[in-house]
Amino acid sequence: MTKPYLIRVKSLQDLVNVAIAAQVFILHHVELNGKHVYYLPFPSYDSHIIYYYESNEEVKGRYILFNKFTGSMEVSDWMSGDSRVLVIPVVEVLEQDVLPKNVGKKSKKEKKRKKRS
Repeated sequence: MTKPYLIRVKSLQDLVNVAIAAQVFILHHVELNGKHVYYLPFPSYDSHIIYYYESNEEVKGRYILFNKFTGSMEVSDWMSGDSRVLVIPVVEVLEQDVLPKNVGKKSKKEKKRKKRS
């Protein structure tokens, strides 16, 4: 498999918006290099496109509940039976070979910013 194309988004809300737009109602979660990485892989011809979000903190909950009418999002341990809510499960990944090993590590830009502070 060729190297995947990585798209890092700014927030979990952005990742949820991608999931909704693509109609892929599942998020993957893995801890890499001390970071919590949430991602959505998309096969694309002979490669992959991976949208991902990195966080120092783990999202506490097994489901993302997205209200289709208000656009609000919440994290829950329980599914919702409300027809206005899209339920997006967060799947805990034990092993994977989709994300490159450098995901979750500080980039050179981030290291330089820390030194200047």
